[in-house]
Amino acid sequence: MAVSARASALLLACVVIGSTGCDATSQSSTPESNTFVEVIYDGKPLANVQVLLKQTSDGGSLARAITNERGLAHFSNLPSPEPESYVVAMESISDGGWMLKPSVMEKFCDSLRLKPFSETPHQKIELPRQAVQSLSSKH
Repeated sequence: MAVSARASALLLACVVIGSTGCDATSQSSTPESNTFVEVIYDGKPLANVQVLLKQTSDGGSLARAITNERGLAHFSNLPSPEPESYVVAMESISDGGWMLKPSVMEKFCDSLRLKPFSETPHQKIELPRQAVQSLSSKH
């Protein structure tokens, strides 16, 4: 009898783990917020871009998010009250064969401002054509 009770408990544990998963990330994932920036390059969404929101260009980051495969960077912890506009900084965080070209991005971000998300919860950033640099060597 003790063996069948132990086997039943083991089977139950396997069923629970199998149905819920044992990966810690599956249990701790946060829901996507309804405030986001869409990052577009050459008409397509660009993933793996860290978007930093600041009050001034030389100030610290107020919020940060990373674009997903749909090019969306969801912000969940925005300051309250929000500034009149956000200064934006972006950097690539992927080793997927490309990077954001620093010289182009610096000039682009100098003039880029986003509205408060309380006014405009969905905003779009279209990167200039020269913004992405391939890391693969062409021979």
